[in-house]
Amino acid sequence: MRPSSEFKPGGLPVTSVNILRLISELEGSYQLTKYMGFYEDMEVLDNLKKKYYSKYFKLNKEEKGRCPSG
Repeated sequence: MRPSSEFKPGGLPVTSVNILRLISELEGSYQLTKYMGFYEDMEVLDNLKKKYYSKYFKLNKEEKGRCPSG
């Protein structure tokens, strides 16, 4: 069981893996809005996805740079 501190704002570390989890949720929401015809919401989600994909690639690169074998 996860500690309750993870469910407070800032309680989950911002890592590339956690950003991927967020992107996965956004992708799912994007698909649902697409199939239901909520085009304005699709655009909002698409902008969020772009933001977090960019953050993911930046974090992933930084994390690999810190890895001794990377």
